[in-house]
Formats: sequence, C-alpha cells, structure tokens
Amino acid sequence: MKPVYAKTPLTIPQQVEHLQQRGLHIPDTARAQLVLRRVGLYRLKGFLLPYKTPAGYVPGTSFADAERLMKLDGALRLHVLGAMQTVEVGVRQAIVQWMLERHGLRWYADPVHFHEPNGYFDHTEFLSKVTEEFSRMPELFVGHYRERYDLDVPPPIWMIAETMSLGGWSRLFAALRSQEDRDGIAGLLGVRASTFTSWLHALTVMRNVCAHQSRLYDRVFATMGVADNKRVRRRLLEQSFDPRDTEARRLAPRLYALHRLMQALDPECAWTADLMGVVHGYSAAEVVRLGFRPDWDAQPEWTTVGTGS
Repeated sequence: MKPVYAKTPLTIPQQVEHLQQRGLHIPDTARAQLVLRRVGLYRLKGFLLPYKTPAGYVPGTSFADAERLMKLDGALRLHVLGAMQTVEVGVRQAIVQWMLERHGLRWYADPVHFHEPNGYFDHTEFLSKVTEEFSRMPELFVGHYRERYDLDVPPPIWMIAETMSLGGWSRLFAALRSQEDRDGIAGLLGVRASTFTSWLHALTVMRNVCAHQSRLYDRVFATMGVADNKRVRRRLLEQSFDPRDTEARRLAPRLYALHRLMQALDPECAWTADLMGVVHGYSAAEVVRLGFRPDWDAQPEWTTVGTGS
C-alpha cells in the first residue's frame, strides 16, 4: 500500500528557510517572502528544477535565477496566447468556409461527413452539445435567431462556430470522413492534413496550459508531428531543436507550429520576430529547456515565409 502524503505545511518564513537550507542563495529574504506569497513554493520550485541535485541546489544558484525563469515563462505564455487569438479564429474559419462552400450551411449536423463514433468523437454527442450551448448563449444574434427562425432545425454553421473551442475543432477536423476535405482545409493553412491534425491537438493542450497559468518553461508534452516535409523536418531537428527531443515533446516544436500557422494567416505579422525578442538574452542552458538549440533563430525555417511542409 502506498503511503499517504502527510508533510507538515510551512509558513512563508519557513519556506524561505527551507530553500536556504537546500543551498539556494537568498540575499533579500523580505523580497523572497513577497514572491512566495504571490506564487507559492510549489510553483517556484518548478523553475528551480534545472538547478536541483540530490543534495540540494547547484552551488551559486540564487532566488533571482527562479525569478528570471518565471519572467521568461510569463512572457512566453502571453506571447502564445497572443498568437492563439489569431490561430483559433483562423482555424475555425478555414474549416467552416471550406465545408460551407461544398456541403451547405448545416454540414456539421449531417453525420455523413464524419467517421463512426469512437472514443475521441461521437457526432450525436457533438451535435447535442453544440446546439445546447448555442441555445444558452446570451448574445443578441442568438436571441434574434430564436425569435425569427425554426429552432427544430440546426442553426447555420457560422453561428455554431462561435460556441466551439479549439479542442472542439481539433476533434471535429480529425473526425471528418473525407480525406479530400481534410486535405483541402489543411492546404489553406499550408500544411498536410496529418500534420495539421497533430498540431491542432498539441496547440489545444498548450493553449490550455497557458489559459490556466501553468508553467510552460521546461515542460514536457506528449509527442507531436514536427513537419510533413522530410527535408524541413530534418533541418529543424539538425539546426533548430534540441537533438535529444526526438519526439517533439518540448515547447519549441509547438512554437514552430504557431509560427507556421501565423505566417499562413497573416504573412505580415511580427509574431515570430517578437518571439525571438522574448527569448533573446537568455543563456543557451536556459533556452535548451524550451527545446531549442543555440542560434535556432538564425535558421531559414524561422525567417523565410513558405519554407515549410
């Protein structure tokens, strides 16, 4: 039988003392207490993992090192969420418009367009959920629709689209029966359908991490597709990504996916250049925890539009 976790909680001053006993240099204990009251010991220790040893912390490690990484983490989280505003809307618009032009304004309600139910997607459950969410929406356009139109008939897709999360679009895209439709939608965003499916799932997870203010820095995710062009994939693995990250489980491949989608949706945007600015100034040892090699930002995959899959 496993033991029950029963460590005694520490007061804020005791937390500072605990960190000092583990070898962390804390010259300003008052500031350390202020930070711990704001973020908590458990969260702060996550940023100290790169410096942890069986005996404590690497000699010379300071409280300021953790603060520095928390600052990077916060900046990355905000930058990712900034891109997601464009990507979430752009992805759903690509799916909606492609399917709308070929299958009509209520294509989402027709099970013929989807695979048989499985553990990932069940069309009956999906349709029930989105129509119920639509009926509860407080927006004026929903009230207007309820007053004027037959509610026994599903509303047009562009209204339903406003109720769906990126995770919902990820599952819906993967469930589309027609390979032609999947290829066409993904092609609008410059990738192949298999890569797009993988990226949507990976970006949904990353977006949720950011939305819940969880730590991005030094995080390990599930595996994802890097790129469906073998030449580009090889260059990325050889020049941009940490060579140990063979399954693309670090943050860097997800930032590359955002870079590619942002370029497809808004070629004039400065998101990637601003990302380089966010990471600039951090050491190679710190940046590798994001999954990047040194000088990753000099590689053409990050600086030239149209070099992707």
